[in-house]
Amino acid sequence: MVQPEKPETAVPLTPAAALRFTISPATRSDLPDVINLFTLYAESLHIDLSFQSFTEELAGLPGKYAQPTGEILVARRAPKSTELNRDREETHSSSQSGDAIKDIPAEALGCVAVRHINIVPPFDAGFDANTKKCEMKRLYTLPSTRGRGVGKELINEVLRVAVELGYDEMYLDTLASMGAALAAYEKVGFIRTKAYYHNPNEDVVFLVKKLRVEE
Repeated sequence: MVQPEKPETAVPLTPAAALRFTISPATRSDLPDVINLFTLYAESLHIDLSFQSFTEELAGLPGKYAQPTGEILVARRAPKSTELNRDREETHSSSQSGDAIKDIPAEALGCVAVRHINIVPPFDAGFDANTKKCEMKRLYTLPSTRGRGVGKELINEVLRVAVELGYDEMYLDTLASMGAALAAYEKVGFIRTKAYYHNPNEDVVFLVKKLRVEE
């Protein structure tokens, strides 16, 4: 005798679990959101980023983050199924009336970028010149998403992209005061290293992660 299937137990979604999002490479149409997220990132640091030519970076995006040596990733809120159904109904209705439908992008929740770097004198001593190096930059998530997995997945995805781009090592710098970010980096295998470029901030921490296992 076949036993009836047990009904599934409904698990209430917490606000953290309810957040669904996608991560994808930024396109030209994403640049306004990227500029906004990069700007929010800079403002959150409360330091002057002129030593990184930040204003020029914004004006020239994607700049050094462009393919084939770099990438910008954007996390966006995934639309709810009800919203998808409503959109389909509205699209069907409008298409019948001949009205043009414009795609409205989902809310941008965060971003991260990767670019190629060369470590130049006087910082190159002790670094292997034969390894292909990249740098993680501009990791940022909206305050409302903190602790909900967006930052973690952006880190995981940019590491994956860096491997696809052929890099051997990934570098980054952060501030010692940004404890949560520092802990997130160290959790995925970043370790502290010496300065690989000039950063004038006193509490800066430099990190590196090997992307390929040495045989």
